[in-house]
Amino acid sequence: MSDLLGLGAAGVRAYQTALDIIGENISNANVAGYARRQAVVTENPSAGTGYPLVRDVKAGSGVNVSGVLRAYNSFLTNDARTAAGDYARAAARQGWLDQIQSYLNNDSQGLGGQLTGFYNAAQDLAADPTSGSARDAFLASAGKVADQFRSLAQSFAGTRTGIRQDVDQTVARINEIGRSLSSLNSSLRRTADGTSQNAGLEDDRDRLLQELAGLVKIDAEIRPDGTVNVRLDNSNGPLLVDQRGPKLLGAAEANGKIQLTLDPFGNSGLISVPASGALAGLADAYVQLSDSAAALDTLANQFVTTVNAVHRQGVDLNGQPGADLFATSSLAATPSRTNVGQATLRMEVTDQTQVFPGGYELRYDGTTSQWTLSRTDGSASVSGTDSLDLDGVHLDLGGAPVGGDWFAIKGQTGAAGMRVLIDDGAEVAAAAPFSASISGDNEGSGTVAVRTNPAAAAIPAPAPSSFVIQAGAGNIYEIIDAADTAVPPTVLASGPYVPGAWIPVNGFDVQLSGSLQPGDSFTVQPTPAGMADNGNIRALIDTRLGNPGFEGKFTREVTRVATNLSDTTALATAAQAVRDKALEARDSASAVNLDEEAAELIRFQQAYQASAKIIAAAREIFQTMLDIR
Repeated sequence: MSDLLGLGAAGVRAYQTALDIIGENISNANVAGYARRQAVVTENPSAGTGYPLVRDVKAGSGVNVSGVLRAYNSFLTNDARTAAGDYARAAARQGWLDQIQSYLNNDSQGLGGQLTGFYNAAQDLAADPTSGSARDAFLASAGKVADQFRSLAQSFAGTRTGIRQDVDQTVARINEIGRSLSSLNSSLRRTADGTSQNAGLEDDRDRLLQELAGLVKIDAEIRPDGTVNVRLDNSNGPLLVDQRGPKLLGAAEANGKIQLTLDPFGNSGLISVPASGALAGLADAYVQLSDSAAALDTLANQFVTTVNAVHRQGVDLNGQPGADLFATSSLAATPSRTNVGQATLRMEVTDQTQVFPGGYELRYDGTTSQWTLSRTDGSASVSGTDSLDLDGVHLDLGGAPVGGDWFAIKGQTGAAGMRVLIDDGAEVAAAAPFSASISGDNEGSGTVAVRTNPAAAAIPAPAPSSFVIQAGAGNIYEIIDAADTAVPPTVLASGPYVPGAWIPVNGFDVQLSGSLQPGDSFTVQPTPAGMADNGNIRALIDTRLGNPGFEGKFTREVTRVATNLSDTTALATAAQAVRDKALEARDSASAVNLDEEAAELIRFQQAYQASAKIIAAAREIFQTMLDIR
């Protein structure tokens, strides 16, 4: 009788536990990372006949739940982690490349369009070199080119800050997960295997590992007690989490790349970012950004150097030698984030050679209502109210500042520092420094052309400013001083006449072509003020030519980024499909199937009910025995 009660009670307890586990599965069916539990129902061991410890049991010892089995497939789980990391890398890279690409638009408002507008304005000026409106339009187009270079540089700087912030947030989350995994390791060591509590801890462990794999490439070693050791990259990589605890991860920028450090507050060296996870995608985007920023700076420097070299060779409308049209260095004032006032300032660099390379600070004192401009090292300063001048830097101040407001003034170079140096259209050096004319007495059909050549120095010092090139007897040319009235004049240089050959003189070359007769002459003299000469602006227009020219170089960079974005987008699409398949395969092995759970629920419910009937039967038998008199 007591055996019958024991069997029923064992069954009720066992199947109640099994029903509890099925209920837990059903209630967590939609919880991400939950692994299905299964009650391990086993037969109780027979008591045997060992007198006097136990008595003889004829009917068996019943059933019990010996443990809770957690559905888990290590291969599919690792595959899902790898696929998640690959997709996260592509997605992170795609997002930032898309932003970089949006800056590099090549329409009329972008840098490519502004470069085209600059050369178009130069062509308009070449058609009417003395036109004031054409000169003003040319300077306006030059200003738009400089503005667009600076705008792109500022956009890249903002993107660089955004990527670094994402990197820092990602590293912070990696460190947080490392601490959580270390805490879980401690809990798993204290928890019995095969229990619901242990299965829940392992769920938490795998959720964290899945998230971690989406952030950075890892190798996870699951130990027999359920604890985990985590290494960066692969099984030979540095330990991120072990049985002693987590290692802190840090990020640093070096040579245009994002690199990692373990124990950033110790003496750890730099570690390359593993090639998977969102952190790898951010590192990829940072490299692309660094390359694009470097290409922009190179383009700005090449453009400014080339255009300035040509502009310096010309003569402006006042008859003065041309100066630099552009500069790639400037100062920028950045307001403090703590400023509460509405101060305004206009800054002008009057002498770049005097600017202090360490930069400046501009502070407002509300007590004295004065501004103070000082070098960052404190070696010099000046105070005032409306305007300040220090080291070739002039500031006009206004607005409504509040005491404590301040600005950091630092130098910028490359595209970020590009600016136009000329603000008067008359100072555009459109004319060539020398002009040539043909004598009306010439009998031949010869023509003359002149080009600037600062290296030409065929005439001994002191060289005259104006020259006459005349055809001599015997098919030779002779160069004489235009002011020499002697008969015959002194020949400064001579040589055989080769039609079309360039003849170096003094600061320029002369080209004679056609048929020359002895005595034919050509005069070369400095271009006078106000002359409608376009020789130098045509030379500037020629700077757009090349293989490729400046417009083509920018288009090439746009195409490079667009190609990388297109490849990354395709990779992200494919990686997402792989990730989804891997998650589906993992879940098919470990996730809850409601149809299966419903069937198990019915099976164990019936077993529970049957066990309860055994107890009821035992109770009836016992009552019958009591009723016997």
